[in-house]
Amino acid sequence: MRKGEAADDAVKELAVDTADELIGKGITRHQAFETVAANFGVHPHTIRNWWRAAHPELTLTDADRVTLAELQIKLARVTALNQELTARLLRRSQPSGS
Repeated sequence: MRKGEAADDAVKELAVDTADELIGKGITRHQAFETVAANFGVHPHTIRNWWRAAHPELTLTDADRVTLAELQIKLARVTALNQELTARLLRRSQPSGS
């Protein structure tokens, strides 16, 4: 493809299918997009964008990102609480010096 040339749906579908095949073989998305892009003569981000458009169920929405951030904060709090409670339990189970 030449720079500025619009790809038709068949080209996009072939690129996405090729990327899916590579990903299915254990190659990272990034590596798959780079490989397919080199073969199609486009930038890897172009392949990534086509892939994301073909797989909207696999990409995060803004709401998903907010939820994920909130869950990460909660996880950090629970982890800290667990560490504190574990330390208290260990102190309790140690024989006292008197």
